[in-house]
Amino acid sequence: MTSCYGGTCLTPTTGAAPMTFATALQYFAAAQCLLPREPLPEAQVNDDDDFDFIVVGAGSAGSVVASRLSENPNWNILLLEAGGDAPLESDIPGLEGALFGTEYDWHYLTVNDGVTSQALINGSVGWNRGKMFGGCSSINGMIYLKGDDQIFQTWYNLGNKEWSVDQVRKYFKKAENLQNQEMLKNPTISDQYGHSGPLVINKFNSTYSDYIQNVIDSWDEIGFRRVNDLNIENFMASGTVTATAADGIRQGTDKAYLEPAANRPNLKILKKTLVSKIVIDNLKASGVEVEKDGKKIKLKASREVVLSAGTIESPKLLMLSGIGPAKHLQDNDITCLVDSPMVGQNLQDHCLVPIIIYGNEPKETDPTDMYHSHIDYLAYRKGLLSHSDLVTDALSVYTTETNTTYSNVQNILSILPKNLDTIKDTFMSAFRYNESVVDSIVELNKDYGTYFFLFSILKPYSSGNISLSSSDPKDKPLIFPNYFKDPRDLAVAAAGIKMATKILDTDYFKSIGGFLGRMNVPECDQFELDSEDYWKCISKNLVTTIFHPVRTSQMGQCISSSVVDSRLRVHGVKNLRIIDAGVLPTTVNGNLNAVIIMIGERGSDLIKEDHKNEEF
Repeated sequence: MTSCYGGTCLTPTTGAAPMTFATALQYFAAAQCLLPREPLPEAQVNDDDDFDFIVVGAGSAGSVVASRLSENPNWNILLLEAGGDAPLESDIPGLEGALFGTEYDWHYLTVNDGVTSQALINGSVGWNRGKMFGGCSSINGMIYLKGDDQIFQTWYNLGNKEWSVDQVRKYFKKAENLQNQEMLKNPTISDQYGHSGPLVINKFNSTYSDYIQNVIDSWDEIGFRRVNDLNIENFMASGTVTATAADGIRQGTDKAYLEPAANRPNLKILKKTLVSKIVIDNLKASGVEVEKDGKKIKLKASREVVLSAGTIESPKLLMLSGIGPAKHLQDNDITCLVDSPMVGQNLQDHCLVPIIIYGNEPKETDPTDMYHSHIDYLAYRKGLLSHSDLVTDALSVYTTETNTTYSNVQNILSILPKNLDTIKDTFMSAFRYNESVVDSIVELNKDYGTYFFLFSILKPYSSGNISLSSSDPKDKPLIFPNYFKDPRDLAVAAAGIKMATKILDTDYFKSIGGFLGRMNVPECDQFELDSEDYWKCISKNLVTTIFHPVRTSQMGQCISSSVVDSRLRVHGVKNLRIIDAGVLPTTVNGNLNAVIIMIGERGSDLIKEDHKNEEF
């Protein structure tokens, strides 16, 4: 087969065989129709139209909120989304990276601080965020990892009495529909999940299952014990992950929540609609100003405006509307209605540092294997396209601290065969590393299989902020992540990576001649490979994001230290609520999407409770 690939076939034939194969080719050429995605219906609205609730943002949380609120047939709901329908590529897990840098991405870049991320293009980190229905649930790596109960107990202990561990668990379960048969057969696991929610939870259809098991065995050998479910046992543990994917297809919140609700007569949806301002009268939100198809209109909300625009856009919209740090608003010629000093502050993210190990496995794949894999996907939803193109389904969580049962660091595994022709594009588009850095990785990959570990800090001490670049709603905000501003984070990174590289001493990695390759970061050449100083240098220069920003609208007890109360109502303004990742009072040691969906579920019920006197 390899010898015929790309050549001319001279085998004699009567014509029946070519006709048979041509018919098969026609089938595969039309195979995208086997993944139907009907566009969500779009409403027609007019200036000054009135609704009970306006939800801004149809992402991971906003889709949940709009769906749940529209369960009450007496409420009219308007859902506004800056993007449009998610494309076919969003459904196919292995094409995740193809959405980066397209119209389905917000194209955010962090501000170059001149200190960190200097081995990235222009010293800026690309914060890819979904600009489409489903938001980041339509573009992310689909890992469903909820985090430790200790986190949610901390939320409660901080005074957020609506967020006890029992409440949080209840709303995780309300969202979930566990469908993995092996997990369902294990009562210990099955009892920890919901079974009738909208969100399908399953496992990826793994391609590199043998290699994945070898890595998990190796993690187990160095003390990151193999467990059956990382959502139940998440301390010093490793294993395969649960995912918001089923039968090789992504399960975003647009698919799980919006599609079933889209034809409800009381739910109206607007696409490609930019909200420019919240209308506030006498410190009460009464609607929004939007731009749609080049026209500016005002839409009214008689009950509430709910911001679910995300960690970046929600605080930006608050500030554009006159809610935020007074001096910053004045500097941007915006009248300050509510001096809310924490709007856009306390920004935290799970940063990412690459650990790259090379070895004699996996071998180079035949060029035709890729096409065979694509056929496997179309026919059986298996193969390379059935799981994320950036990660496999193996993960480890552990701690660098003593006397704790809380994992503060994580490794996600990506396996790349020898001489992979797409490796350069992947590293440059997903991580924005300078070409010289990527070339040093590509050069070693020509001769060796590559194990790419995405190391991240789950409990950062450093925090940053988001601020306005101007008063124009179309301008991107300024993002200052401040990675490693607190030196304790750099110490955690070095210690955590040193623990991770112990995997080189395991049986499997010894058997394949595993070794660390030096990445082309001249500033780090002075340090011994795998030394603490080397990893501090690499961490500082190559730090990027694993796409989990939170806390810019955090919940708390008063306006001096938070933006919303524990019922997610904005301090100082009536009828305005925020339900998205920005409200988290602390980071979580999980992969963020599960928590955001839970917040969408809990927030929806808080709204229903606050309007409980209404007929339902």
